Amino acid sequence: RMQRMVHELRPRWIVETGTKFGGSAIYWASIFQALGLKDSRIITLDLMEQDDAVEAFNSHFLKGYVHSYILGDAADPVNVKKVEDIIATDPGPTLVFLDDNHNRDHVLSELRQYSRLVTDNSLIVVADTVYEDLDGTPVGKSNEKYPDVAHSNPRAAIRMFLDENANFEMDMSFTGSGGPSLFPDGFLRRVK
Repeated sequence: RMQRMVHELRPRWIVETGTKFGGSAIYWASIFQALGLKDSRIITLDLMEQDDAVEAFNSHFLKGYVHSYILGDAADPVNVKKVEDIIATDPGPTLVFLDDNHNRDHVLSELRQYSRLVTDNSLIVVADTVYEDLDGTPVGKSNEKYPDVAHSNPRAAIRMFLDENANFEMDMSFTGSGGPSLFPDGFLRRVK
């Protein structure tokens, strides 16, 4: 699904929240390379710096595709502005991938702020919408970070965002009949 998305959209920019160890940024870079998208770049944000990410962005042979590694809360307007300023230097098709804090209010804040960067017909993807379905299981058990998985999850944020924003709609072509997914309902396409 992720390869198909990049192949279809051929973004100039991928903005991802939730760098963690840097694997997804390098994954995006590998798709750019495979498609010959030499001018495409990744902007990745995370709350905490990880040594593995620093190592990957300094030494991996695809490191040139990673334009920026921004540290701090991805939902902080200061960091969103940093991303906007980077994209403004070389505008082009932009795709956003949200995969950090999965609490509803955080995801909703990210959706509201980063959705304005998504270009016509492109996508904002919300990862791990399956959390709502996992409520009560060992994976979805309430904990300090996620105290109310049943009500505070990425899918709940999507419902709120779509209720207030007519510029996006769910693109079920990515999950409708494609087998299991961790992101059911998580692909939102800009239609206006």
